[in-house]
Amino acid sequence: MTIELFRVGQRGEGIDDSGTIDGAREIVRGLPPGRFDVDEIRADPFPSGHAGRSWGRMIRHPDGRVEDEPWPWDQ
Repeated sequence: MTIELFRVGQRGEGIDDSGTIDGAREIVRGLPPGRFDVDEIRADPFPSGHAGRSWGRMIRHPDGRVEDEPWPWDQ
């Protein structure tokens, strides 16, 4: 079983964690406008052998929209 969480941060500082990407989106929705880094962290390592990797970014727009910018890992 892979335990996974998504860590939302900005400028190298962690803000909050969520068990789902939708939860991470809700965290970002409650923050001021800006770009936020999202890291994916697992108990079982990725094929690279690392337990964490950058999922991508989320952008919180002034009108409240949250835009995903995921890295294309699985494409």
